Amino acid sequence: MGNLAFNSSIYGPQTQAHVLHYGESIEVLVYSDDENDHSIHMHAGEYQVVEVGPYGGPVASNRTTVKYQRSGPAPMRCDEIAIRSHSYTKLRFRVNHGAIIFFHCHMIHNFKGLAVTFIAAPDLLQKHMKVPDEVTRMCKLQNIKTSGNAAGNAGFDLTGLPQPLLVNRE
Repeated sequence: MGNLAFNSSIYGPQTQAHVLHYGESIEVLVYSDDENDHSIHMHAGEYQVVEVGPYGGPVASNRTTVKYQRSGPAPMRCDEIAIRSHSYTKLRFRVNHGAIIFFHCHMIHNFKGLAVTFIAAPDLLQKHMKVPDEVTRMCKLQNIKTSGNAAGNAGFDLTGLPQPLLVNRE
């Protein structure tokens, strides 16, 4: 992929990819504007919880109102946190290794857009990551391409890209 690895378009629209550079400090604001708690999880990394507070609408009747809180000099580090209904949480992490980081809600919201993929330091990934031979063999047995963009093609040609999974919950 070379330098194209820094262009989020080659990962396909289903991934909601955001390309990050080594050494960047990333802050993510997650809002819960409904009556549900949201279990937010990060694969291949951990984040600091740097701020929480109320957000929009009434707080669920069985909860106490959380006032704005900012963390101290050593914020809690974790890879999963429950974000309470009608609140927000600010998370922070540093890109200190190459990784494909899946950041998502563990609830069905995952299928409603509360999921993104961070492509962290793709240059380091290309330089240091080796796909196991067994994985490559399994892909070839299923006629899945093992190089190129999200569709297995060169450049920005996404012809043949599988359709995204859609869940209709009513």
